[in-house]
Amino acid sequence: MQANNEAWTSRFGLRHAPYRWDLGTAELVFERESDLVIADLCLVGTVAEGEGTFLWAWANAAIPAGATRGLDAVRTFGYTHDLPQLVTPAWPGGRAEGLEMLAIAGRIQDASGGFVDQEADLLLFFTLHRFRVRRGPGADR
Repeated sequence: MQANNEAWTSRFGLRHAPYRWDLGTAELVFERESDLVIADLCLVGTVAEGEGTFLWAWANAAIPAGATRGLDAVRTFGYTHDLPQLVTPAWPGGRAEGLEMLAIAGRIQDASGGFVDQEADLLLFFTLHRFRVRRGPGADR
Protein backbone atom coordinates (compact mmCIF):
# COMPACT_ATOMS: atom_id res chain seq x y z
CA MET A 1 0.00 0.00 0.00
CA GLN A 2 2.84 2.36 0.86
CA ALA A 3 4.52 1.77 -2.53
CA ASN A 4 1.20 2.37 -4.31
CA ASN A 5 0.71 5.62 -2.39
CA GLU A 6 4.20 6.80 -3.30
CA ALA A 7 3.51 5.98 -6.95
CA TRP A 8 0.28 7.99 -7.33
CA THR A 9 1.52 10.86 -5.17
CA SER A 10 4.64 11.15 -7.32
CA ARG A 11 2.93 10.48 -10.66
CA PHE A 12 0.41 13.28 -10.16
CA GLY A 13 2.61 15.63 -8.07
CA LEU A 14 0.23 15.64 -5.10
CA ARG A 15 2.60 15.71 -2.13
CA HIS A 16 1.15 18.97 -0.69
CA ALA A 17 -1.91 19.44 -2.90
CA PRO A 18 -5.13 20.61 -1.25
CA TYR A 19 -7.84 17.98 -1.29
CA ARG A 20 -11.44 17.27 -0.38
CA TRP A 21 -13.40 14.06 -0.21
CA ASP A 22 -17.11 13.60 -0.69
CA LEU A 23 -18.96 10.49 0.48
CA GLY A 24 -21.96 11.41 -1.67
CA THR A 25 -19.97 11.23 -4.91
CA ALA A 26 -17.49 8.70 -3.47
CA GLU A 27 -14.57 10.77 -4.76
CA LEU A 28 -11.34 12.22 -3.42
CA VAL A 29 -10.39 15.37 -5.34
CA PHE A 30 -6.92 16.93 -5.32
CA GLU A 31 -6.53 20.46 -6.65
CA ARG A 32 -3.57 21.39 -8.83
CA GLU A 33 -2.91 24.75 -10.47
CA SER A 34 -4.92 24.13 -13.62
CA ASP A 35 -6.65 20.80 -13.11
CA LEU A 36 -8.01 18.28 -10.64
CA VAL A 37 -6.86 14.75 -9.89
CA ILE A 38 -9.80 12.59 -8.90
CA ALA A 39 -9.91 9.11 -7.41
CA ASP A 40 -12.89 6.97 -6.57
CA LEU A 41 -12.92 6.18 -2.89
CA CYS A 42 -14.22 3.43 -0.67
CA LEU A 43 -14.60 4.27 3.00
CA VAL A 44 -13.28 1.16 4.72
CA GLY A 45 -14.02 2.22 8.27
CA THR A 46 -13.58 4.78 11.00
CA VAL A 47 -11.93 4.98 14.39
CA ALA A 48 -13.53 7.07 17.10
CA GLU A 49 -10.42 8.06 19.03
CA GLY A 50 -12.34 9.05 22.17
CA GLU A 51 -14.05 5.66 22.30
CA GLY A 52 -11.16 3.63 20.92
CA THR A 53 -13.48 1.80 18.53
CA PHE A 54 -13.05 0.70 14.93
CA LEU A 55 -16.32 0.64 12.95
CA TRP A 56 -16.59 -0.88 9.48
CA ALA A 57 -18.24 1.51 7.03
CA TRP A 58 -20.67 -1.22 5.93
CA ALA A 59 -22.02 -1.23 9.50
CA ASN A 60 -22.62 2.54 9.58
CA ALA A 61 -26.08 3.43 8.24
CA ALA A 62 -25.01 7.08 7.83
CA ILE A 63 -22.54 6.19 5.06
CA PRO A 64 -23.93 6.34 1.50
CA ALA A 65 -23.84 2.96 -0.26
CA GLY A 66 -21.70 4.34 -3.08
CA ALA A 67 -18.95 5.24 -0.62
CA THR A 68 -18.60 1.60 0.44
CA ARG A 69 -18.53 0.11 -3.07
CA GLY A 70 -16.14 -2.84 -3.06
CA LEU A 71 -16.25 -3.35 0.70
CA ASP A 72 -18.54 -6.37 0.33
CA ALA A 73 -15.56 -8.30 -1.10
CA VAL A 74 -13.65 -7.69 2.14
CA ARG A 75 -16.53 -8.87 4.27
CA THR A 76 -17.04 -11.96 2.08
CA PHE A 77 -13.32 -12.74 2.38
CA GLY A 78 -13.71 -12.54 6.17
CA TYR A 79 -16.61 -15.01 6.18
CA THR A 80 -14.88 -17.36 3.74
CA HIS A 81 -11.65 -17.46 5.77
CA ASP A 82 -13.22 -17.23 9.24
CA LEU A 83 -11.62 -13.86 10.10
CA PRO A 84 -13.81 -12.29 12.82
CA GLN A 85 -12.26 -8.81 12.55
CA LEU A 86 -13.45 -8.56 8.94
CA VAL A 87 -17.06 -9.43 9.75
CA THR A 88 -17.62 -7.95 13.22
CA PRO A 89 -19.22 -4.49 12.77
CA ALA A 90 -17.30 -2.72 15.56
CA TRP A 91 -14.53 -3.67 17.96
CA PRO A 92 -11.87 -2.02 20.18
CA GLY A 93 -9.20 -0.45 18.01
CA GLY A 94 -7.25 2.65 17.18
CA ARG A 95 -5.16 4.05 14.34
CA ALA A 96 -2.94 0.95 14.10
CA GLU A 97 -5.93 -1.36 13.71
CA GLY A 98 -7.55 1.01 11.21
CA LEU A 99 -4.37 0.99 9.13
CA GLU A 100 -4.29 -2.79 9.28
CA MET A 101 -7.89 -3.04 8.04
CA LEU A 102 -7.08 -0.48 5.33
CA ALA A 103 -4.14 -2.59 4.14
CA ILE A 104 -6.24 -5.76 4.13
CA ALA A 105 -9.11 -4.06 2.28
CA GLY A 106 -6.70 -2.53 -0.22
CA ARG A 107 -5.16 -5.90 -0.96
CA ILE A 108 -8.50 -7.65 -1.39
CA GLN A 109 -9.89 -4.82 -3.55
CA ASP A 110 -6.65 -4.46 -5.53
CA ALA A 111 -6.79 -0.75 -4.67
CA SER A 112 -4.57 1.87 -6.29
CA GLY A 113 -3.77 3.25 -2.84
CA GLY A 114 -5.02 4.23 0.56
CA PHE A 115 -5.80 7.48 2.30
CA VAL A 116 -6.33 8.43 5.93
CA ASP A 117 -7.96 11.65 7.10
CA GLN A 118 -9.22 13.01 10.38
CA GLU A 119 -12.39 14.94 11.14
CA ALA A 120 -12.64 16.01 14.81
CA ASP A 121 -11.87 12.82 16.79
CA LEU A 122 -12.83 10.52 13.92
CA LEU A 123 -10.15 8.86 11.77
CA LEU A 124 -11.35 7.82 8.32
CA PHE A 125 -9.68 5.08 6.27
CA PHE A 126 -10.22 5.03 2.49
CA THR A 127 -9.09 2.82 -0.35
CA LEU A 128 -8.56 4.66 -3.64
CA HIS A 129 -9.31 3.51 -7.17
CA ARG A 130 -9.33 4.81 -10.76
CA PHE A 131 -7.25 7.99 -10.68
CA ARG A 132 -7.97 10.48 -13.46
CA VAL A 133 -7.31 14.11 -14.36
CA ARG A 134 -10.06 16.62 -15.08
CA ARG A 135 -9.83 20.24 -16.18
CA GLY A 136 -10.07 22.53 -13.21
CA PRO A 137 -11.51 26.01 -12.68
CA GLY A 138 -8.07 27.60 -13.25
CA ALA A 139 -7.50 25.89 -16.61
CA ASP A 140 -8.48 28.97 -18.67
CA ARG A 141 -6.08 31.38 -16.99
